[in-house]
Order: sequence, then C-alpha cells, then structure tokens
Amino acid sequence: MTNDKGSQESAPAGAAVAVTGATGFIGRHLCDHLRRRGWEVRAMARETSSCPFAEEGIRAFKCNLPDEVDPAALAGARAVVHCAYMMRFTDLASAHRVNDLGTRKILEMSRAAGAEQFVFLSSQSAHEEAESYYGKSKFELEKLLDPRRDLILRSGLVLGKEGQGLFHRMADMVAKSKAIPLFGGGRQPLQTVHVDDLCAAVSSALSRRLTGLYTVAEPHPVEMGEFLRRVAARLGKKPIFVPFPMAPALLFLRAVERLRIPFPVSSENLLGLKCLRSSDTRADMEALGVRLRSTEEALDEILGKPKC
Repeated sequence: MTNDKGSQESAPAGAAVAVTGATGFIGRHLCDHLRRRGWEVRAMARETSSCPFAEEGIRAFKCNLPDEVDPAALAGARAVVHCAYMMRFTDLASAHRVNDLGTRKILEMSRAAGAEQFVFLSSQSAHEEAESYYGKSKFELEKLLDPRRDLILRSGLVLGKEGQGLFHRMADMVAKSKAIPLFGGGRQPLQTVHVDDLCAAVSSALSRRLTGLYTVAEPHPVEMGEFLRRVAARLGKKPIFVPFPMAPALLFLRAVERLRIPFPVSSENLLGLKCLRSSDTRADMEALGVRLRSTEEALDEILGKPKC
C-alpha cells in the first residue's frame, strides 16, 4: 500500500529538520523517512555513538534532556520534530525532568534558533479526561504550543516490526502467555497507525507547513479484546482471554508496585487503557494528504496472515 501524493512531497531545497528522540522506535523510522524525502536530517539523541539509521547522511547531535542539548542541531533548522519522551521510569520526578522540563527546553531553544515549524508528537491518550501520567503530561505539554505556528500530531497505537514500544510489549505478552486478562472486558476502543504511515503524515505536514492539532490514526476503532485476538491469530497462539474488572485490577497492581514486585502490566498502563477514546480522523487524514493502513493491513504486514 502506498500513501497518496501528500506523503511523497519532497523537502524544500536545502531544508534541515531536527528530530529529538531520534534513536527511539518512532524517531529512527522518521529520520530515515525524512532523509529519503530529501531533508537534511539532524538526529538528536542521548547517545550519538550508535547509528541505527538505514539512510546515509544523517548527522547525530547530543540531546540528553533537559540539561545537554547541542545548539548546533537547531541552528538554521527549518523545522523541529519533538519525539523524545521517557516512557519507562522509576519515579515521577525523573519523568518530569525529561518530559516536561525537556519539552520546555527544546521549545525554547527552537524559538531562539528561529525554526519555522515546531512539531510535537503527542498521543490519543492526551485529553482532558486522561488519568495516566502519560496522557495528562502530553495534554499539558500541548498547551505550551501556539496553534497558529506549531503543530500537534496525536497518534494512535503505533504498529511496526521492530522496537520496544507498547505494541511490541503487547505482542510479546500474547506470544508468551496462556491466559490474557481483558481489563474492563477488553471493550476499550483502539485506533492504530503503522509507523511508516505516521512518518508519512509528519513528512506531509512539514511540506504543507500545517499548524494546529491533528489526530493520526486509522478511522475505524477496534475493541482492545478483538485487537489482542487478531494478534494471537497471527502469532499462531490460542490463549484464554479472561475478562477482569478494572477497579480490582488497579488495586492489585498498585499493591504489587508498592512491594516492588516485577509485573508485565503497570497501574499506569491500566489508567491509560481505562481512558481510551476514539475519534473520527477522516478530515485530519484528508488535510494531511495520507491514507493509513487499516489495523488488519498493518498486522498482516508486520506479523503475517492469521495462522489459526
């Protein structure tokens, strides 16, 4: 499947784009995608010695938020795409430093460097009813931006072949578990986006100089329980799916966390799951000029056709 002409637009001649979180799951795909579109890509990451990129000519710059940011990465950049975000943390103070203070730092430096576009990669979890730190933090950070000059892209659950993101942890759980709990009955609406389609949306938004807020997710939600069943079928697994009430699950996980017992699911995960909500993304996709793979198409490409 290919996106339409919006995602194929090339970069303005000689234009540079800086990408934070460049060695993460989304960041490294985005750097390669933008480089193929002709951008001068400046990859900003904590470690500059590793080079996970497939494309040549991507330059690495130090970015250890909020304290160490190489200003050379932003000097003369036409756009800045802020992907960096600490997902796994042992305490909220460290997460606050990297995510909240770090975002403020990058935005401040981007303004000072004269970047024309600032793109904040947010999430569908970010909304006024969010209960998880992740959703609440992303929502509050969105308020730092000016919709007249900045761009917020809220992505659905990002799917891709390799990585350590939420989808990969979910697939690993399905592959290894004989019983899968369906918290809240597994009825939460889930919208997905293939990582390549998300990159195409960012590229198109940069070329079109879009501002404001857009949600990048395929328009037809699937219930969480059904999504996990589809993953299991493609992995050739037949786990038992067990409905589990949300409230006692949260109490259990909080007790486990107080005792510091390792567990594959956290109370933070459940709070995010509890507050999932769907949105009609068709107008946003038209404005961005991209067509997204459906959940079925994305899973077929990543995991193969159902085996059972």
